Amino acid sequence: MTPELAIIIVNWNVKDLLEDCLKSVKQSTRLGEEHYEVIVVDNASSDGSVEMLRDPRFAWLQVIEAGGNVGFAPGCQIGYEETNAPYVLLLNPDTFVHDGAIDQMLATLRNDATIGILGSRLLNSDGTFQRAAGGAFPTLYNLAWNYVLPKRLLPSSWRPAPVYIEDDLPGLRDLDWVSGASLMFRRDVVGPQIFSPDFFMFGEDMQLCHRIQQNGYRVIFSALQTITHHHGKSFAKQPSMEVIGTVFKGPRQFFRKDRGRLSCLMYDTILFIGYSMRWLAFSTLAILRPNNDYRTMARFCRRYLWAMVLSLSSRRKRM
Repeated sequence: MTPELAIIIVNWNVKDLLEDCLKSVKQSTRLGEEHYEVIVVDNASSDGSVEMLRDPRFAWLQVIEAGGNVGFAPGCQIGYEETNAPYVLLLNPDTFVHDGAIDQMLATLRNDATIGILGSRLLNSDGTFQRAAGGAFPTLYNLAWNYVLPKRLLPSSWRPAPVYIEDDLPGLRDLDWVSGASLMFRRDVVGPQIFSPDFFMFGEDMQLCHRIQQNGYRVIFSALQTITHHHGKSFAKQPSMEVIGTVFKGPRQFFRKDRGRLSCLMYDTILFIGYSMRWLAFSTLAILRPNNDYRTMARFCRRYLWAMVLSLSSRRKRM
């Protein structure tokens, strides 16, 4: 019997969070074991993740060792090719599934044939709403609004569709894109390839949502269920600046499609100014109000800027 739902989790060095994630999947769903399967693709973790997964208590799931850090998008594809389930949920290993969330997502998707992709409401570790759960496709205007412009001083009527959700509203709503951290889709809508093979990590969810909409299906953000996403826990451990650079390169790769060189230059300028301002602000706050969160954010902004510089300089050398 083919399970109705396949849950694909791509893991890299977040053993403890992965364990909590898997427990929450098991405990939160009322689906019978024959109706869903869980496939964990491990990207050559060195923290004992695979050894934990081989324990008999996790005999109910399938484990695939990728043999290297192939990235999120290719890792999802590896798991996808191991299942024929008509519905698929991509779930990050640093998530915690709240009671009934998976069942509600499946019911929503199953009951509306116009929906091709469904994303869930996401919370940060501290319980606050996670804006990166979805939003509008990036434009120069909404990027400038998000990163550079003094939003509180400008009329609300000037507000563009935000690149990241700005409100925690109930119910269902159409969005341009939803986060790959918790994304459910129909197999017959997506086809044999989930993401473009050009993507390693970041931006692939935007590209997928754009493709599905171009084919006439809706992308829906659902606040009917909640999943906590401990955002960036795996990424924070990443020592490779090339991999860190994907947080910039992935969305940029999506943005630059069908756009000219001047638009891409303005895109780079907006992000550089925006992250420079944030680096300065968080660094100052970390001094004035010693707080690990401020130091963490300042460090992320600094690494982002450095990865951005390396990415753009290597790109110019290849041209």
